[in-house]
Amino acid sequence: MTGIRTMLNPKTTAVVGVSTSNPFSPGNVIFRKLAFENGIRTYPINPKGGLVEGVEVYKSITEAPGEIDLAVISIPAEYVPKTLIECGEKGIKAVIVVSGGFAEIGGDGVDLQSKIVGIADEYRISMVGPNCIGVYVPDVLDTFFLPSERVARPRKGHAVIISQSGGWLVERLEEFAARRVGIAAAVSIGNEAQTKVTDFIEYFGNDDDVNVIVCYLEGFGEGDGRRFVKACRKIVVEKPVIVLKGGESEAGHRATQSHTSSLAGDQAVAGAAFQQYGLIHARDEDELMAYAKVFSFEPKHMKSSRIGALSVSGGHGVIASDEASPYGLEFPQFSAEEQSLMREVMTPAYQSIASFRNPCDLTGSASDIDFERVLDRMLKIEKIDAGLLLLLPYAPGISLQIGARVANVSKQQAKPVVAYVPDLEKYEVIIRGFELNGVPVADTIEEAVQMLNGIRKRTKFLQSIGAC
Repeated sequence: MTGIRTMLNPKTTAVVGVSTSNPFSPGNVIFRKLAFENGIRTYPINPKGGLVEGVEVYKSITEAPGEIDLAVISIPAEYVPKTLIECGEKGIKAVIVVSGGFAEIGGDGVDLQSKIVGIADEYRISMVGPNCIGVYVPDVLDTFFLPSERVARPRKGHAVIISQSGGWLVERLEEFAARRVGIAAAVSIGNEAQTKVTDFIEYFGNDDDVNVIVCYLEGFGEGDGRRFVKACRKIVVEKPVIVLKGGESEAGHRATQSHTSSLAGDQAVAGAAFQQYGLIHARDEDELMAYAKVFSFEPKHMKSSRIGALSVSGGHGVIASDEASPYGLEFPQFSAEEQSLMREVMTPAYQSIASFRNPCDLTGSASDIDFERVLDRMLKIEKIDAGLLLLLPYAPGISLQIGARVANVSKQQAKPVVAYVPDLEKYEVIIRGFELNGVPVADTIEEAVQMLNGIRKRTKFLQSIGAC
């Protein structure tokens, strides 16, 4: 764990593979980010020496003065073993190998990868990669060789992303930034030659600032799958682990082996293992995003599959019902007595036109106070274990303060609430009002339902082991 801790928060770094002639080489991009954007003391390394960005280039890592916490290696594969030995002699305990050309290409690459693992083990170096883009920690560290102006970076938050694919990880950073989901760290692990996804699961599982861990996996080496699910089982009671598994089709299975050299394994077996050990298995990227967002809010438990929904449009209620059905989520009909309890707190002028059968249609005449009062009554009905708000802020009675006002009602209840609000700039105040007060907002009805499905799946597992 010490090597990972150092890797994620280095005081001094070195980049092996800068170029004195090509300012856009991966090594140069990484150097500029570490030295100038992150403000970390960083030594550029190239056997030719010279200057890079006005900084002296050292001919080897052993020539660099002082202690170095982290080395990022971006050189042809055949030179990596020698450089790793130099890292070991320098006393460096954390290394990221960006270089490709190892087990993912087969043949001699497999032997070369085994060689660098042996060196890393001998010198007790924690090595991430090869064939990766490294680590991003907001406000601390960015080893990605992609220029900052080309890739969005999420704000600091409580989600962690661990991925065997660097490209997939970059896309998720874009999406997390766009959806206002903050992250604690993003890790590209590439071939997992030495340091495995499980090592990061164990590390972040003990980090109190992390609420949810998201993984994209293509497969496991021999014995790694069992170790992974067992490590997850130890932490899933405290924080959810969400997994998207690549290589689920036959073509994807073949592509996996040429990408990171992982063994995709039997998908049915993997899915059953994920469920048994309490992991949340996302079927696709949309589900993964919905689960990641809702769990970044530390949601409450959803003790059954029964949802109460409020909308200003009957059509949205119909769509929500259709989306919920495949997940086994249901909208139980309210009795005449329960409908009366909600109707009586509506604005008198609109009581007769609102429908309270579930999903409830408060109509386009509803106001903020109607949503507040009806939601409060609805969540107190025993057979309802979660609330779904389907908001169309076009309605004249709805103000920009509705998010904060309704979220304050949710705070008083033990049941989770999620909202759907169209993701438009003019509704940003409403969305922020919800989310700053603990209610996650989806930008589609489908996503809102997926959020509730994620909460229900987690609660169901906790119930099965007596933890809820």
